[in-house]
Amino acid sequence: MAIKEVLVREPSQKRAAASLLYAPGQAVPTGPLEAREIWGYVFWGLLATFILTTEAIAAFWSDFPIPTISWTTGQLEQHHHWFKLIVLGGLVLIATRVTFYPWPFKRLDD
Repeated sequence: MAIKEVLVREPSQKRAAASLLYAPGQAVPTGPLEAREIWGYVFWGLLATFILTTEAIAAFWSDFPIPTISWTTGQLEQHHHWFKLIVLGGLVLIATRVTFYPWPFKRLDD
């Protein structure tokens, strides 16, 4: 039981105000961000900045010494034809998730 308390976070039962942007039963964020959310924004922001910066520099500098994600993906697709299916499948999953958001998660705590 103690391991479950460490690994599983219980959902918060905050009362949400009605909003036209959220479906009934959805949690509406109120108040300041938690430390976990702030560190998530910091991590993903830094990662996105690094990737976008290297891709932008490589677009204008032909002898850029760092292999970019697009170059690596292109090399893998060129040498392993099955890798194209993985890339396409990932794009389909992302497009489906964006199209049907917030399904399958109805609340923020799920």
